Amino acid sequence: MAEQPNFNLDPASRKELEQFIETQQAQSRVQTQVHMLTSMCWDKCVGSISSGFSGKEQSCLANCVDRFLDTSVFLVKKVEDQRAASMGH
Repeated sequence: MAEQPNFNLDPASRKELEQFIETQQAQSRVQTQVHMLTSMCWDKCVGSISSGFSGKEQSCLANCVDRFLDTSVFLVKKVEDQRAASMGH
């Protein structure tokens, strides 16, 4: 993480601010990933816009989203484990 200005914060407040910033950055990365997922799955699975999705399109979209969710859960757990390890828990 880049060096942040001190702003005369006590160590506990500084740590809380750093964690808040990390959380906001993580949320931004997740939003970016969701946007990429939406675009990728749409482009991969949907042939043309009609009144509804075909069975093939529905299956493709469901599988695409399921794989994304599986990966996201894995990554979130990995980050939480690393955070816990760095905090000494």
